[in-house]
Amino acid sequence: MTQAYGPSHSDARGRLGLAAMLLAACIALLVAAASIFPAHADAVTGRRTALVIGNSHYRSFPGLPNAVNDADHVRNVLEQANFEVVLGTDLDGKALERTIRDFLRSLNNGDIALFYYSGHAVQVAGQNYILPVDASLASPYDLEAQAYNFSNLLQYMGQSSNLQIAILDACRDNPFKSGFYYVGNKKVDVEGNRGLAATAPGLGTLIVYSTAPDKVAYDGSGKLSPFSKAFADQALTPDVEVREVVTRIRNEVIKTTSGKQVPWDTSSLTASFYFVSRQNLLIMPDTAEIHIPMAAARVPLNLPSPIGSGQQPLMVTLTKTPADGTLWLGGSKVGTGTAIPADQLAELAYDRGSGTGTETIEYQVRTADGRTASTSVNIVADAAAPPPKEPVVAVAEESTKPASAGEKPVSDQQNKPQLIAMAADVGTGFIGVANDWQTARDVGNGWLRLAKRTPGAQVALDNKMLAPGDLVKEADVQHLSVRPPIADAGKNVEIALVPAAPAGKAKAPVDIKVAVSVNDCDRLAAEPLDVQAVTEGVLPNGIDVAAALKACRKAVEAYPDVARFKYQFARALYADGQFDDAIGNLRSAYEQGHVRAGELLGRIYQLGLLGKPDPAKAIPLFEAGAKKGDPYAQYSLAKALIYGNGTKPDVERGMKLLVSAAESGHTYAMNQLGYEYRNGAHTKADPERALTFFEKSVARQDVWGMLNLGLLYRDGVGVGKDENRAMQLFRDADKGGQPAAATLIALMMQDQGKGTPADILALYRRSAERGDAWGAFDAALMIGKDPSLADGPDEAIHLYALAAAQQTKDVSERATKALKKAEGKAVGRQVQQTLIRMGHDVGTVDGVLGRQSREAATAALGHEAPKDTTELLIELTRKEWISSRPRLDML
Repeated sequence: MTQAYGPSHSDARGRLGLAAMLLAACIALLVAAASIFPAHADAVTGRRTALVIGNSHYRSFPGLPNAVNDADHVRNVLEQANFEVVLGTDLDGKALERTIRDFLRSLNNGDIALFYYSGHAVQVAGQNYILPVDASLASPYDLEAQAYNFSNLLQYMGQSSNLQIAILDACRDNPFKSGFYYVGNKKVDVEGNRGLAATAPGLGTLIVYSTAPDKVAYDGSGKLSPFSKAFADQALTPDVEVREVVTRIRNEVIKTTSGKQVPWDTSSLTASFYFVSRQNLLIMPDTAEIHIPMAAARVPLNLPSPIGSGQQPLMVTLTKTPADGTLWLGGSKVGTGTAIPADQLAELAYDRGSGTGTETIEYQVRTADGRTASTSVNIVADAAAPPPKEPVVAVAEESTKPASAGEKPVSDQQNKPQLIAMAADVGTGFIGVANDWQTARDVGNGWLRLAKRTPGAQVALDNKMLAPGDLVKEADVQHLSVRPPIADAGKNVEIALVPAAPAGKAKAPVDIKVAVSVNDCDRLAAEPLDVQAVTEGVLPNGIDVAAALKACRKAVEAYPDVARFKYQFARALYADGQFDDAIGNLRSAYEQGHVRAGELLGRIYQLGLLGKPDPAKAIPLFEAGAKKGDPYAQYSLAKALIYGNGTKPDVERGMKLLVSAAESGHTYAMNQLGYEYRNGAHTKADPERALTFFEKSVARQDVWGMLNLGLLYRDGVGVGKDENRAMQLFRDADKGGQPAAATLIALMMQDQGKGTPADILALYRRSAERGDAWGAFDAALMIGKDPSLADGPDEAIHLYALAAAQQTKDVSERATKALKKAEGKAVGRQVQQTLIRMGHDVGTVDGVLGRQSREAATAALGHEAPKDTTELLIELTRKEWISSRPRLDML
């Protein structure tokens, strides 16, 4: 007997507006105070996340020396522009999958998503594909198995952000090794293909190509490609909209390459975007009086300098000078109309002359972008006044609290940073600074400048992102919040705020340190390939149930708005058999936007855990996850479309979804593609193409891939026949818990005349317990031929019921027929024994299904029990088996 097995499921940030001019000596105008942040502030706007990839050292194609340099340089530029950057260099296929997954995880619920790629890429059938460094493209089947479709990434970005920017500095030569490639059911000729195809952008998207469509870009003779150098030169120019930045990049590249390379872009942006937007605050000293001695000749005025956000240069123009006396700057006289750098304002000195009245100095401050503000200073001759030695600005009053023994006066502590120590679980949003900042520290009314932050860490004030150089009112430090990058788990994130001297000088610098950790719920119960998780996760049988239940219950209570904790809690509850609570948390997580929770709910509807199977109810849940790039949802939806399970069949779309899931690393999709191409039930059979996908799965240590590749070697399909290789693959799959592997081992042993009947039956039983219908059926056949092998008189009936309950094509029908031929009371006894195992009282086990047994069956099923005894046994057996908490990743 031979069977073919495959995995089955029951078989903008926009430009900141001009801020008001603020006066900060006695601060006539104050920055609008924000409401106090909660522990986790999730309403921050302007979040930016970028994926930057550079591939230089290809194994089968010419190297691109500058690509890694390009990526590292662009990463630095984007971090300066306030992006959390996921960087990948020289990525092979598996590393590319993981890096894109890390990007999608950090992108969740963001505003701006950016992708920058430097390396080899190709166009086939109007689609652009990114090539990892281990791609060979040697076979016509290699494109789908080795490359990553750029359009898919754009779709995922669009589902998790408001504005998307994709920049491709790629296609520097033609790496094709074959004259044609298969894409879906199409055989595509690529002879003469050069450059990339122009991709139509989705709404809110800008796509930038380093060269025109169908043209080749240059790697460059320096350390950077011409395009990436131009990008670095132009992107950080303040207050330049992105489309103007692209124009400037284009002009620079054209000039650098003497017109040989012309960058290209397509846009459907609906909002403006600026890599760097100035905060546009200008802090001016209020009108002040300076008292000088009557007898003074030349008096240093020590005027406070204005402060501009972003450390932009400021110029001061004197618009009115004293009518009596002279102003000096160093050894030179200055008068009305004189312009001086703002940082020299404190050096002005006044020679009073003979006057005794009050004189006035007025001056205007101009920013680099042309904004102006004015203020004035009155100079009063006062016989009792000493020469001023300090800038005349209003600062917070010194503390009148007496110093304790050994405590230094406040004035001696001004340069000592005030530390704010915080702790955060990664991926829980923005964490607010302690609410007792104002009361627990001696806070002045000066200004601080954001001077330093850990790359990728994002800082917000009043729900708006801050950039290095931005200003923060000293009293508003309590309203700051910090979001650590996901990559920084286990590290410290540091934020440094320094006094914006001299005007409105703050009392001391502020250092914020955040200890970043991975929550135990993430560590113990995250699921593999979850694009909304923060770790790589564990399979169901890898969950430490007791520890995960404790950790996830605590996480859900602490972070009720973080949907993934509810999903992970549901996984732990399911593993513990608490199905009702698991379903409740799954629903809650899905309602809060966790698409993998929806995928699992859909699987449960398909399996009938909540009653009768309802596969149609699963489809919208799968659709939601597939759009967001969840490979599990893509796979589940693909299977439903191919087999018409709950929806109208659409094989072509289903196959495309399988390819998308496979390129994200989902081995079940790789196996299903191989299965379809091997058997040809829904598409044209192509064993060599099947081999490509099975080998890709095995390279990721997937037990289904091992089993399917073993079948090819056992049968000599698409590869030379090798039974030893097949047996080893089956044994490896069996060790990993693959349901059907033990059945295939038993079949090979029988064919080879090896093993005792007891050995063979033990293998079949193991597969039956794991959910393999053929294993259950073959075990029942063996017992039927030799009843002495049975564990009990009704074991064969139970095994046939297990085979029928799995709803597997061909074998389940045969098992059902065998049950219908069995003695009626034997089937009835197995119904009663199943009910007892499920915790119900049926009275005497006699095979006669009276009222008590049927009431127990209705209670067990949750609906009216079938009258037919065979149908009742099959349905109860399925319910019991699902309730035994089988591994859903194996179904």
